[in-house]
Amino acid sequence: MTGPTLIPRKAIFGNPTRLEPLISPDGRRIAFIAPKDDVLNIWVAPVVDPKNAKCITNDTKRGIRQYHWTHNNKIVYSQDKNGDEDWQIYLVNIETAEERNLTPFDGTTTFPVKFSPTRPNEMLIMMNKRDPTVFDLYHVDLATAELELIETNTGKFNDWHCTDDLKAHFTVQEQPDGGKILFRKNKNTGKWDPCVTWDFSDAVSEFHSLNSDGTKAYMLDCKGRDNKALVEIDLMSEDKVAFRLLAESPNTADIKDLVKDPKTGSPIAFSAEYTITKWYVLDAAYKKDFEYLEEKFVGEISVGSQSLDNTKWIITQSTASGIQYHIYDRETTSTTFLFHSHDELLQYTLNNMHPVVIKSRDGQDLVSYLTIPDHLEDTERSGRPIQPIPLVLRVHGGPWWRDSFGFNQDHQWLSNRGFAVLSVNFRGSTGFGKTFVELGNRQWSKNMHTDLIDAVEWAVTEGIAIREKVVIYGGSYGGYAALAGLTFTPDVFCCGVDIVGPSSLVTLVETIPPYWSSIYQQFILRIGGDPKTEEGRKFLLECSPLTHVDKIKKPLLIGQGANDPRVKQAESDQIVEAMVARNIPVGYVLYPDEGHGFARPPNRISFNAIIEKFLTNHLGGRREPYGDDFEGSTAQILEGKEDLQD
Repeated sequence: MTGPTLIPRKAIFGNPTRLEPLISPDGRRIAFIAPKDDVLNIWVAPVVDPKNAKCITNDTKRGIRQYHWTHNNKIVYSQDKNGDEDWQIYLVNIETAEERNLTPFDGTTTFPVKFSPTRPNEMLIMMNKRDPTVFDLYHVDLATAELELIETNTGKFNDWHCTDDLKAHFTVQEQPDGGKILFRKNKNTGKWDPCVTWDFSDAVSEFHSLNSDGTKAYMLDCKGRDNKALVEIDLMSEDKVAFRLLAESPNTADIKDLVKDPKTGSPIAFSAEYTITKWYVLDAAYKKDFEYLEEKFVGEISVGSQSLDNTKWIITQSTASGIQYHIYDRETTSTTFLFHSHDELLQYTLNNMHPVVIKSRDGQDLVSYLTIPDHLEDTERSGRPIQPIPLVLRVHGGPWWRDSFGFNQDHQWLSNRGFAVLSVNFRGSTGFGKTFVELGNRQWSKNMHTDLIDAVEWAVTEGIAIREKVVIYGGSYGGYAALAGLTFTPDVFCCGVDIVGPSSLVTLVETIPPYWSSIYQQFILRIGGDPKTEEGRKFLLECSPLTHVDKIKKPLLIGQGANDPRVKQAESDQIVEAMVARNIPVGYVLYPDEGHGFARPPNRISFNAIIEKFLTNHLGGRREPYGDDFEGSTAQILEGKEDLQD
């Protein structure tokens, strides 16, 4: 059977046409990210004429991916250097395109914390300039760029939560047992008083936000329940903390996102995602809005941004075939299409994604997502091919993350090449309650991995996959899973692809960024061992693919960014060196200008071209020739060059 047109890698992994639109607080303009000279920059246009946009930034290297509107109608964005994640914050005048670096400090990391409609010419940031292990809170004058330290982080606090008066009211501190304490600032003494204590099992709970005047706070809390619920704290009483349950998820998933009134900060709706995302209204005044949106759009929808008067919303709509953005006018209950994220993909046939729930060997429900080439689908069995085909098991990173329904570049690319693609939310994945997260504790290479093996067995039993043609593929934790797949279960997979995955849990923990110190205890308790102790070091070594490298007997491809601050280059170097010393073939590609993943399109495209060649060698499937896919790339093929030639 003839397959659909081969979608060029550049159409899938090149720069998007436009993405991430944000409406200005006054509702008069939208900003979005789009290429300028093939590099992602920020553009601004009138809401009434989105096509009349002008570029206001001039990044010529990595591209911009994070930005915000200020309340004085300027733009701030974050940028690092070559993937080192030492984020600096820039301020841009949208009229003149004049740009200023607000945090020009090498070796520091900075994050925006608060923008205020009542103090539009100011903002708060947190930065680890004074001490690289913690983030202090700074006030920024947007007119002069003057920085003022307003909260010194003496308690290894994780974050800062502030009101519109730009004062900090809450912060969170990790405890030695892996739990955490929410602290509230005492108005009288200025000290931080404990407010809420979460033990380790409840530590997935999180402080979400305050309302605008600081009279109420909101948490996503699982204390006394399995799933995160929305809990309100009444802050009017100084002598006791009053809690009120506002909402619980109606399904077996955590509350995921909140939509809030931009002026008052009060929640008006929440979402929960089990297999797909559902929205639930808290404020009856918004019932008609969400009813209209759910009737109007198929797929996953979210409210990306709101005007300050809350009359205009940016709606993001994600389906298997792509992402679209719309402006919703609440006054007229109508939407206007803005743009598609990838115009070039509109000419191609994309494949459907199918939510499936797989049972693990011990009875856990593994929410998963399957994509197969539509032209191979059995007309009598939805989501199943007419006969088994090669399978790519795509493992998400984190591991405290989750896969979701909607547009997924990897699923579309690989299914277009003739493969089934399966993404599994194994135990330890977030969003399915605290018990499911806890089931992943100390389970790297153990039950977290057997969940993946069970998913493969399911796919074979269902007639989806050819048992001898299953590849394990992923980045970060997914890269670790690929290494684990070839070492702990060397007969299950025909090959593996590891992108920035740790090969040794000992060296991973020993080299985490200094500013992870505030979450160190929870990190090692989740993984299962502290390398500072003999027992912990032994456990981590047992779970490390590097320890079992001699068991590898299937082809392996590794991609690494030289500046990765989380999974250092040494993680890939050491397992490649061990394989070469044992005459075990391996492909190894290094990118000197990348970090934890590949941000520059030429690098992303070139590595995916290499993956495609690798999969063709060992799995079959269709392939696009290299062509000019290495143009502008910094790829260095350090091992396995002969097998990866076009």
